[in-house]
Amino acid sequence: MKKNLHFTVVALLLSALSIPSSAQSTGSVPVDKDGRPLNLDFESGTLKGWFAEGNAFERQPVRGDTVSVRRSDMKSGHAGNFWVGSYEVGGDEPQGKLESAPFKVTQPFASFLVGGGSQESTRVELVLADSKEVFFKVSGNNDETMKPVVVDLAKHAGKSIFIRVVDQSSGGWGHVNFDDFKLHANRPKFANEVSAATAAKSEMPALDVVKFAGTTPEQAAAEMTLPPGFKATLFAGEPDVQQPIAFAIDHRGRLWVAEAYTYPIRAKEGEGKDRILVFEDTDGDGKFNRRTVFMEGLNLVSGLEVGFGGVWVGAAPNLMFIPIQDGDEPKPAGKPQILLDGWDYKRDTHETLNTFTWGPDGWLYGCHGVFCPSLVGKPGAPENERQWMDAGVWRYHPTKHIFEVFAEGTSNPWGVDFDERGQCWIEACVIPHLFHMIQGGRYHRQGGEHFSISLDETARNEKHREQGSRKPIFPYVYEDIKTVADHLHYAGDKGPHAGNARSGAVGGGHAHAGLMVYQGDNWPEEYRGKLFMNNIHGARINMDIPERAGSGFVGHHGKDMINFNDKWSQILNLQSGPDGAVYLIDWYDKNECHHNDVNGHDRSNGRIFKVSYGETKFEKVDLQKLNEEQLVKLFSSNNEFQSRHARRILQERFAKYLPALPPDSGASLQQISKASHALEVVNKELWNDFEKDTNSSTRLNVLWGLHLTAGISGMNTLRNLFADKDEFVRAWAIQLSLDDDYVRKSEGNANSPYAKDLLAEFAHLAREDKSPAVRLYLASTMQRVRVEDRWDVIAALSQHAEDANDHNIPLMVWYAAEPLVARDTERALKLAENSKLPKLLNFTARRAGALNTPEAFAAITKALLRATDDAHRLDILSGLSTSLQGQRKVAAPQGWSDVESKLGASQNTEVRSLVQSLSLTFGSAQALASLRKTLMDASANAGARRAAYDSLFAAKDEGLPPLLQQLLKDSQLQGPAIRGLAAYDDAKTPAAILAVYPSLPAGPKRDALNALSSRAVFAVPLLAAIGDGKITRQDLTADLVQQLRNLKNPEVNDLLTKVWGVARESAADKLAEIGRFKKIYYAGGSTPGDAVRGRVVFAKTCQQCHTLFGTGGKVGPDLTGSNRGDLDYILQNIVDPNAVIPNDYRSWNIDMKDDRVVTGILKEQN
Repeated sequence: MKKNLHFTVVALLLSALSIPSSAQSTGSVPVDKDGRPLNLDFESGTLKGWFAEGNAFERQPVRGDTVSVRRSDMKSGHAGNFWVGSYEVGGDEPQGKLESAPFKVTQPFASFLVGGGSQESTRVELVLADSKEVFFKVSGNNDETMKPVVVDLAKHAGKSIFIRVVDQSSGGWGHVNFDDFKLHANRPKFANEVSAATAAKSEMPALDVVKFAGTTPEQAAAEMTLPPGFKATLFAGEPDVQQPIAFAIDHRGRLWVAEAYTYPIRAKEGEGKDRILVFEDTDGDGKFNRRTVFMEGLNLVSGLEVGFGGVWVGAAPNLMFIPIQDGDEPKPAGKPQILLDGWDYKRDTHETLNTFTWGPDGWLYGCHGVFCPSLVGKPGAPENERQWMDAGVWRYHPTKHIFEVFAEGTSNPWGVDFDERGQCWIEACVIPHLFHMIQGGRYHRQGGEHFSISLDETARNEKHREQGSRKPIFPYVYEDIKTVADHLHYAGDKGPHAGNARSGAVGGGHAHAGLMVYQGDNWPEEYRGKLFMNNIHGARINMDIPERAGSGFVGHHGKDMINFNDKWSQILNLQSGPDGAVYLIDWYDKNECHHNDVNGHDRSNGRIFKVSYGETKFEKVDLQKLNEEQLVKLFSSNNEFQSRHARRILQERFAKYLPALPPDSGASLQQISKASHALEVVNKELWNDFEKDTNSSTRLNVLWGLHLTAGISGMNTLRNLFADKDEFVRAWAIQLSLDDDYVRKSEGNANSPYAKDLLAEFAHLAREDKSPAVRLYLASTMQRVRVEDRWDVIAALSQHAEDANDHNIPLMVWYAAEPLVARDTERALKLAENSKLPKLLNFTARRAGALNTPEAFAAITKALLRATDDAHRLDILSGLSTSLQGQRKVAAPQGWSDVESKLGASQNTEVRSLVQSLSLTFGSAQALASLRKTLMDASANAGARRAAYDSLFAAKDEGLPPLLQQLLKDSQLQGPAIRGLAAYDDAKTPAAILAVYPSLPAGPKRDALNALSSRAVFAVPLLAAIGDGKITRQDLTADLVQQLRNLKNPEVNDLLTKVWGVARESAADKLAEIGRFKKIYYAGGSTPGDAVRGRVVFAKTCQQCHTLFGTGGKVGPDLTGSNRGDLDYILQNIVDPNAVIPNDYRSWNIDMKDDRVVTGILKEQN
């Protein structure tokens, strides 16, 4: 389906200037037998003195930093002016060797620079000249930036040696970078030195050995590896439980388990096959002896929790509540009630709403994944009353029936829990695995853009809607919060999927499910507060150790808790029970990855295990039978099961009283009196415990209990809490005051004396509180306060220089400050100018530029003229520059001529360059002439030339095409020149590109074909050249053919038919093609394929869009972790790749106003 879109091409306005490295400036160059210095640093500009074999080093050495010209995330790291890089001219495909002239070892140490691929086939060797023995070799680290290597030559003193630079690879990272060989009298020291041993670590380890793959339930429990003193027992196994996807433990210690037979495709209405079972161990032998089928016929269940008289069930598209008729064999007391709908299940079904748990604040929490774009609301609600969600943590209030996004981002989290401080933790897959979630936080996403996390934020940014889905994009995050983990659970440096089945030594792999903060009283104290999650590919329970760091935490790698020794193990969640032991539900399946083949999952099995330490004491529990005083006493229990359930039960009991208390409730005097008396008794007991107890965990439990029973009221009470000695009591008092709607956005509440007093207290805490945790909660809370009420608190938070390097606070302050910029731009800029937090000024200037109004630009200009140092100027200039990306002509702001005069001659190169680039955007003829001159100066710095190109291209300089045509033979700017010419309808372009096409390296050749396929007037000469045999037909790949067809030009179509033919594939054609490939494959018998040649084919045909083992494009999905071992799977995706495409990878055809047609993946909208 064709989609048309008005869009702005996003181009970099400025590239960082490239400065040659001086790290290798010491030492001496070896000499030949006549005492003349050898050309081992290539500063002659030639390969004089080197012997070349093959074509990898043709047209070498290269000059300047050609790396940063083609990719913004790396530099060459070369010394001097010249260096050797086998990719820089011919790409990865050519192979060859370089050997230096022999020289004598006259010093005990040597150093040189190396970069490029990490495999042994791309390496630098030192070789003894007489025996040809290689005595040292090293490879790069899949990084273009060369780093110094030091070699101890002492035992080779006086011997003759030579250098060999080897490129024997044509696949991804199939190249080597080398420069600046020196000898040293003493061992040199380099800050970024890499040793041969370090470089070797990037090689992928051998395959993990897993003892079993398919066991009986009893055997599975017996074969687990556990720490000394622990034991695992089978609580339940198939056929008593199958496909367990979610579970909860109720007040009696019963396990409520959801079985998911409908997954992976939601069934038609009324044909669901999922059910909920209830298991109970009544005699304490560690196994169930009562099993109840609670409900059947559910459809695509993924989440489950028990409380408030019912079962809360997630079954996309619905969040449901099923009332319980309790007893030894609980039954439904009515039909499922749909509380919310709109959860997506059509695009993905393994990331839907999941792992429900009750938070300390009394809300129901759950996770949701990135590829399930959902619009959640009450049944029948219109769009403006629905909240978007695609990745993050959500919460739902069980009595107020309010739904909120708690925090946004990550990937497909399937596990959430709270620690004793009430901190929210989740695990993730593919991206780093551990996140400390803060209310209002925006986190690293696996894919897609950040979204508005509240209805107010959506309304403020209504114009930022994704076409088609109408996702409310929030484009002003600018930087999101990253993982707190200081480690990965997968091996190597080739990406998360590459470590699958090779990561046993570091945790097992990138995929996780379930998360538990252990707070029971059965396991030894050393495990308390640690984070436990299942590693799916590693078939083990990982343990992470959180340590306080500023306002948040660092997650350290602990020793794996359990190894299941069974490749089919699929633990989906784990929780501690009434005796402190831990229950784990096991999906158990040979298949580890999600796919939509209904018959591709084993439905016959499933297990529930119980892991305990020593002997457990069995006591039958039923916390619902306890009175309020007994429940309050459980708040000090060392077993979180008891305190959590006690809080929830109190909340349930008093939920029926609380509605009677407001004056407008309509309750009778008798009802109000009864409610008041009940609350007064419990609150008095809770406040007594709060005042006399010294244990931080207990006091927080009591505080949460007071909140759930309306025990926190009045400013005096809150002032006392804000002054409490415990930083987390103060922090939670801030959060809970907003949960009670004291300072919500409604005019009545926000203007009340109570609200004003509370805001004044917040401002005082922001100025004076010494705890970064308190300041973090204030930053979080400001997102829930009216925009006009945020100024004082944000100004105070911005003055804490001690938070400058904090993991969370600078970004959380920005998220709260962002709407202030539109409210009062000049005031916001002045606030940011005085800030001691990094990025606030840069982000504020960027947001002000995005307003795109004369008033906003004038405010930025004033700020630039006010700035007294280059650091502030760069923050403002770079922010403004970024905000104008894609805008070619903008009216000069009021006062810009003063800025150009004052800063255009700055001694600071970056300030000067940014002013010049912005002046060009604002129509400065002086800037235009200067940038053209830099672009065409072959002796200028490569980075400066690229920056000039970027600026001219961004401004769509009308005089640029003739200059770019001249640059087609310039190796530094060849690729950008070709890509730039595609944007101009210049009649001379096709002939100019076709003239140089035969001599182009592989990468620029691809750019040339893309450029010539972008518009009909270019495509006709291209197809004519193919028809005349000047360009081989094989260069015209299938994606280019599709692009040419998208031009919808009769002449192009006729020529295409002549040189390519007609292809109209039906579903039957595709099946036949799959069959043909199968025959070819099986005809090879047991003869293995040629992986090296296969990698070359992948590099030429697939790597433009897809990544494999860390190498390739990001346009299509990463193929490393795909099911490549399944022949049917891989053939279907090769022959019919559009059969199943995630939303974020769908192809768009865009008709440009300049007559181009652009086909690609939509990366950003603005």
